[in-house]
Amino acid sequence: MKSGIFNVPYMRPERTPREVFDYSVLMAREADQAGFTDFMIGEHATQGWESVPNPEIVIGACARETERIRFAPMAHLLGLHQPGSLAIQVGWLSQVLKGRYFLGIGPGAYPRDAVIRGQAADLSEARPRRDEALEIMRKVWKREPFHYEGRFFSGGFPEEEPPSEDGHQEHVLPDFSPWGGPEALEIAVTALSYNSSSMRYAGQNGFSPISFFGGVDVARSHWDAYSAGAAEQGHPLDRERFRICRDIFVADTDKEARQRAINSGLGHCWEKYLVPIYQRFGILQGYIDDSGTGIDVADVDMEFIAEHVWLCGSPETVTRKIEEMNERIGGFGEIVLNTQDYIDDPKPWIESMHRIAKDVVPAVRPVGTAATA
Repeated sequence: MKSGIFNVPYMRPERTPREVFDYSVLMAREADQAGFTDFMIGEHATQGWESVPNPEIVIGACARETERIRFAPMAHLLGLHQPGSLAIQVGWLSQVLKGRYFLGIGPGAYPRDAVIRGQAADLSEARPRRDEALEIMRKVWKREPFHYEGRFFSGGFPEEEPPSEDGHQEHVLPDFSPWGGPEALEIAVTALSYNSSSMRYAGQNGFSPISFFGGVDVARSHWDAYSAGAAEQGHPLDRERFRICRDIFVADTDKEARQRAINSGLGHCWEKYLVPIYQRFGILQGYIDDSGTGIDVADVDMEFIAEHVWLCGSPETVTRKIEEMNERIGGFGEIVLNTQDYIDDPKPWIESMHRIAKDVVPAVRPVGTAATA
């Protein structure tokens, strides 16, 4: 199993852009040193808690600070961008990173992100905009002349002028297609809701599936939707491509991990931001079902969160919890840690990150062996 980072980032709204930027670079540098495989950065313009409007700038800064880890915007909200410009940015950054780059795409989930761009607040245009934008981007990457007039966007690619007899080179067009060619670019899609249509879309297009965990049944539904979409188009299935995002905190003992998680950035984020959202939209129910406690969603407190929502504890405890989840889901290839705001005291979080990548994930046994070994 591999380990990844999802730098959402869950930063307190009072943090300045520079603080968020510097902390993101710190997280990427530590993740690279710890041995994480991927570092994904969210894109949101209007969320106080998820405040990176242009992840490619962070990725560019991190490229100079890291050696092995791969980066991705997760996700570029395609319908909010001019697709020709985004195609050039993606291809250029992919070449800068010499392949340590993959592309996350999405339609966008926050109405305010759409409104600020003059788009429909009900997000009714989000998915068709995503599809049209990606079509144009792929045409640009082919580097063949075209002109496209769509419902939402227009785009094209110019014909390259023939060389001049005097040897001047003003006719030359730069190649901003992705590193290794468009076919080599991994594209990934995230999902949160049960039986997500985004997962079916990912399967239909041969993209990689990333599941924001909301309980075992939700994660299974994501794989099932992905599998159904892949079967429709004849794409092969590989559970190694399936990534699961969780909140994880590791310390020497279960008690210490629980205290460091609840009383710091992770606990603050859930108490002030995520619990109210997850209660309102019913997302916590999947965790309640997994726990077997049968409690009412209104009674969920931080002790419940630490025990049943987070993967929190000693290395042995967290390893066991990942193995149990892996068995119940049917297998996945990468566990992805959501970053949290530990700016005021980053040492416990960084220690936890290193232990996750070095001690926990390498110890996770494959599906079919953990329960009987």
